[in-house]
Amino acid sequence: MLTKHYIILLLSLVLGCASCQWHEAEAVIAMADSIDQTQHVIYDDTAALGLVIRQLDNPMGRVFKHSTLGKAYYYMGRNLEDSYQQIAEAAKCYIEADRLHIDDPIYRGRVNTCMGYICDQNQSDSLALIFYEHAYYDFKKSGDDLRCAKCILDLCETNIELCKYNVVEELLVQAQTYQLDSTYHAYYYETKALYFYMLQEYDSALVYFNYGLPLWQTEKDKCFNYMKIMQSYYFRDKNIEYAVPYAYKLIEHSDSPGFLVNAYYCLMQYAKLQGNTEELSQYAHARADVQRLLQSNTKKIAEAIPLLEDYLINPNPWRWVWVSLTCFLLLCILLVFILLIYRKKTSSELHIYEQKTTDLSVRLSEQETLLTQHKYNADLTKILKKYPTPPNRWNEYSLLKKDVEPYLYNWLIALEQLGLTNREKVFCVFIFIYRHFTIAKIADYMNNTDRAVRVLKTRLSQKLGISSAQLIDYLQDLHLGE
Repeated sequence: MLTKHYIILLLSLVLGCASCQWHEAEAVIAMADSIDQTQHVIYDDTAALGLVIRQLDNPMGRVFKHSTLGKAYYYMGRNLEDSYQQIAEAAKCYIEADRLHIDDPIYRGRVNTCMGYICDQNQSDSLALIFYEHAYYDFKKSGDDLRCAKCILDLCETNIELCKYNVVEELLVQAQTYQLDSTYHAYYYETKALYFYMLQEYDSALVYFNYGLPLWQTEKDKCFNYMKIMQSYYFRDKNIEYAVPYAYKLIEHSDSPGFLVNAYYCLMQYAKLQGNTEELSQYAHARADVQRLLQSNTKKIAEAIPLLEDYLINPNPWRWVWVSLTCFLLLCILLVFILLIYRKKTSSELHIYEQKTTDLSVRLSEQETLLTQHKYNADLTKILKKYPTPPNRWNEYSLLKKDVEPYLYNWLIALEQLGLTNREKVFCVFIFIYRHFTIAKIADYMNNTDRAVRVLKTRLSQKLGISSAQLIDYLQDLHLGE
């Protein structure tokens, strides 16, 4: 009895201590949220955030306080990225925040936006696109139109860099439907101008960059536009004279090494054109200084990219541990149950019962498999008869789903539970229905290149944890698993 009291007392002390720590951690994050929402400033007490992480980053904290811990990792990541330029460490914090799946979809979207932005800075556009798509789905769930609209523009810029101009045009039309604040419209004009700039239609790009300039609130916000206007004038018939004023604006208002490198290059070309060797030397030295800083920043960003790539390939590397523990517990429960039955019946009766049950299960399983296989063949025959080749509208997943849902309803439900992007789901449906098509032919119907579709197939297989050769069988098993 005395031992029992000691155990109860010890458990009470442990739970009371944990409850006290959780209360302190929640108070810190509540303050961080309040500052974020009212002042639009990131909470910068990294010591307090570090304490929250140490208090909650344990099995109990990750289960019962996952949102609080996820926000702590998010705010810590923002501080490491913005104030200390520790990009790789910030990426680790964002990854942990995303793994914890914060309850508020706005925070989930913000975490994915930060990871996409890091990829953008390294020109890892394919990775950035994945994170921005994740962010868009979370912002869409939240109902926050402003964040959702800005994320559409992020997707636009990433697709511009990937030269997917047909996708960009559709996204711009979608973005134009939002009537929001002046900053959003400035961002919209900037994105549309960037689209024309990448097409080398510099006159149109200049028009839209200048539309957006008055809408930005600060000179620092205008610096990207200044740089692109400068470059547009420079590349449009080498009009360096028109580009020079914007180079001076960048030097005056920006501290970004990327902007300054371009500005000093423009001024160097102008000094060379004027034959001014003194200014040419001055700008060359200044450009060398900021270029060293730019290379240092680029190196820091590049260190974060492998972390984000690995995260996309294997989001939960320790999931097998939890699965193993769960299976072990279930096995223990099953064994106890079997032992209880064994005590009530003789070993002979138990054996006969198990044998009958096994035989019946095998027969039912065989019959169910045959029926499912027959239905599967009939479904595919109907689809192929109605759609011998994929219609072009099927590149929009919602339209594709509408057409094939009457035949593959349960299969589509299983597919949508895999956490794939719309583009990946379109590809899965294409190779599932038209498995007699080559990859090149499927790429043609998806309005994409053969290489791009092969890369898509490889990344999709990695995400599902299978090889590319197993993908068709995997998709068929989804259907047979109905």
